[in-house]
Amino acid sequence: MKKLKKTLQPLFYKKKPRRYLSKKQKKLLEFTLQKFLFKKKNIKSNKKFLEIGFGYGENLIHLSKNNTEKIIIGCEVYEPGIANLVKNIEVENLENIYIYPKNIFTLFDRLEKDSIEKIFILYPDPWPKKKHFKRRLITEILLKKIHKILKKDGLIFISTDSTDYLNVILIKFFLNKNFLWVNKKITNCYKRPKELIESKYEKKAVIKGNKKYFLKFKKIS
Repeated sequence: MKKLKKTLQPLFYKKKPRRYLSKKQKKLLEFTLQKFLFKKKNIKSNKKFLEIGFGYGENLIHLSKNNTEKIIIGCEVYEPGIANLVKNIEVENLENIYIYPKNIFTLFDRLEKDSIEKIFILYPDPWPKKKHFKRRLITEILLKKIHKILKKDGLIFISTDSTDYLNVILIKFFLNKNFLWVNKKITNCYKRPKELIESKYEKKAVIKGNKKYFLKFKKIS
């Protein structure tokens, strides 16, 4: 009898925090986070946005305030960032944010087909060393998963300050006939869309003097 091959989910690599979690952060993660966890049975609305890798959650807060009628789902595995978002949700008294603190590829299986209006992937780690290329988030597998959950004419927003990663991202999308590059040319990628705010990671890019690129893609089939 042949052994069944174990199917492994692609990894969503977790960065090690530079500092240990404080007592307050640990409390936020252990107790307060429970109120905002994503649970499929609680998500009834068909008007949903998804941010993959929300960092410290600045843009999720922005999306929540400007789209009060939408459900905003944020996926992140970086614990200091999750704790920061939980704290700010409480301070701002926001009610439409749900957090998924696990591998994004396990969330895809819990989302309904054609159920997401907009997807945000802001400054994903470019993993510049060749030996780490396999860790990059934006792959053919990710696009296949996104295509399943994104509505027809739904939008994907991606930002990066890595020219090398920019080229890789464009190639991945160009090879996939299900998506249209809305920007059409690089010169249209310099201006930040109104849906986004300047995050902590973008400020770092500015300090480093890196060019920032804002890409937009649409699901066409």
